[in-house]
Amino acid sequence: MIILPKIKECPHCSAINVLRINDINYENNFQNFVNWNLKKIFNCRKCKVELGLFINSLNKKEEKLIWIDLLKCEDFHLKKLDRLQKSKMKYEENNKKKEYLRTIKEIQNIQNQIRLDQVKLKIKTKIQNRGMASA
Repeated sequence: MIILPKIKECPHCSAINVLRINDINYENNFQNFVNWNLKKIFNCRKCKVELGLFINSLNKKEEKLIWIDLLKCEDFHLKKLDRLQKSKMKYEENNKKKEYLRTIKEIQNIQNQIRLDQVKLKIKTKIQNRGMASA
């Protein structure tokens, strides 16, 4: 069996990474990518961020290279966000305007918290990479 390498671009620093992928699947604990197989976990050769290569289990040709730490920021809040989305739909159907607006505000607060966590992570990574470049 010949394993051809895949060439993937880092979503953080745009560096080119060459990957060899075998038939091993890693345990996918991420709720965002339930129907995806985690094929490879590796660090970018340039910026050293942890990346994961996901392949869709339904459509084998669809692949995504995701920054694992960004995915963890979203995954942490996903259950609460899903619960709020369901209650938002319920309030909308029952014409409960006050609860509907309160739920929308909670959803926006959680989404803002996710964005804030992701920005903090990006800044932290840039600072760490600058420290590594000057050392």
